[in-house]
Amino acid sequence: MQHAQGSKRFIDEDASSLLEERGLSRFAFATSMFGALVFLYLRGFLLSGVPLVAVGDEDLFLGRAVHILHGSVMYRDFFELVTPGTDLFYAAVFRLFGVHAWVIQACGVAFGLAMFYVVTLIAAKIVRGPLVLLPGALFLVFDLSSAHDLTHHWFSTLAALVAVNVLMGGEGLVRVAWAGVFCALATLLTQTQGALVFIAMLLYLLWNRSSTGEARGTRVRLAAFVLPYAAVVAGVLGYYVYRAGLHVIYFDLVEFAPRFLTGDVNSPRTYLHQFPRIGSPGDAFRAIPYVFIYAVVPYVYFAGLYRLWRTPTETPQGRRRHLMLLHLVGLALFFSIVSGPRFFRLCTVAPPAILVSVWLCSEATRTMKMVRGVLWAAAVVFGAVLSLHRVTQWHAVLDLPIGRTAFVDQLQFHEFRWLAEHTQPHEPFFNKTALSLYLALDTPAIVEFINEDGFTRPEQVTAVLSWLEDRHARFIVMVPQDSGGGTSLSNSAPFRRYVQENYHLAQVFPLEEQGAPEELWERRAQKP
Repeated sequence: MQHAQGSKRFIDEDASSLLEERGLSRFAFATSMFGALVFLYLRGFLLSGVPLVAVGDEDLFLGRAVHILHGSVMYRDFFELVTPGTDLFYAAVFRLFGVHAWVIQACGVAFGLAMFYVVTLIAAKIVRGPLVLLPGALFLVFDLSSAHDLTHHWFSTLAALVAVNVLMGGEGLVRVAWAGVFCALATLLTQTQGALVFIAMLLYLLWNRSSTGEARGTRVRLAAFVLPYAAVVAGVLGYYVYRAGLHVIYFDLVEFAPRFLTGDVNSPRTYLHQFPRIGSPGDAFRAIPYVFIYAVVPYVYFAGLYRLWRTPTETPQGRRRHLMLLHLVGLALFFSIVSGPRFFRLCTVAPPAILVSVWLCSEATRTMKMVRGVLWAAAVVFGAVLSLHRVTQWHAVLDLPIGRTAFVDQLQFHEFRWLAEHTQPHEPFFNKTALSLYLALDTPAIVEFINEDGFTRPEQVTAVLSWLEDRHARFIVMVPQDSGGGTSLSNSAPFRRYVQENYHLAQVFPLEEQGAPEELWERRAQKP
């Protein structure tokens, strides 16, 4: 019983501190959580409860999760360039609730609430009063809403922030060990993010020792942090080394990205390329989240470190340690995506920067008071506008094999409706995961699509061609070859040649979100 009570105190301690010690009432906190729930619900569902379609990179992980449910082994049976956490998470959710459209969006709501809660707990350790709620509000309306695509980046950031919150609560051995476990989870979700966060926390533990002069017990504390991390990571990856082979794991997780993730999208040149063009007041309004994210990541960390250096005595020692930990982890998250700082990736590592920016404007000066007022007003206005827009915008609903699904993009709706009318569940199909997921179509496990660059390997193309020849998939989706997406490294020529020889162009769907139309090719009837 005593152990159970101690565990409960460990879980509830931060929330109690938030409500009772930081000047925030339980009513205000409960209201904020309810408001976050409503906002997130409207991002993923119609008022009637119909879930919106999820079309983004998250569909790749959702599709792989379905393959796992059908018995496929990651890395052995299909390619994956990140550690297995996201695929396993979605597979576990599908195992519990089934492969349904509402489950996909429910994951988005649950993730958003979890992130809002953790961000608020961390904020309670560095600011006071109603300002505790501001980072979470900015995260929802400027950050998550701008990158609502639940890939491994987001989940890894959540695990890293949980580790930060645990360590901010104290540096006893139990907390240090749990921080190591959550760093391991971050690594199992994204190997680069988790590994860099692990290093950042090691540096923090060493810095805290030197800053406080408490050398005693440092080795034990470091061991309590490192050993759980190593055990969890080695245990999970060791299983896949056993099932798939060390050479496969090494190629997928270590060698592939630096060798084959090429082009401007995965280089520093992509920075600022996603900034929207401004040609009207509406465009300027929609550009505000971009301005905010680009302004705070990563520059706010340098401003924060400078303030900590210039005013070492003005910040209480405990809060100073919390802020140093937040800065180190935030910089680690940024460095994990610096090789390809697309706007989406900047959003996924922005929560620590948002926390630091709110701390910087918490000073009791007239200027900072005005800044806080502007941020609060922007958060409220954007939250209201985004919610109202979702309620009033055009939408259409389809009854799909995995459940009723809503669409707010007319071009996307027409593509899904056409395929739904011309296919049956479990029919073989290739080259667009979102369609195969929502229409319950069968796809090859080895790879979900064939790229027009070096991403798709020659052996994967060969495997897909063998699958197509065996299954005689009726429909294949392709992007026109002259759309500008191809490179000299592309291995897609045999695939395109096979499609042109065995299929005919059936439909062309002009999809806005990808800037190029999609071609739907239908297999020619076999000659008698």
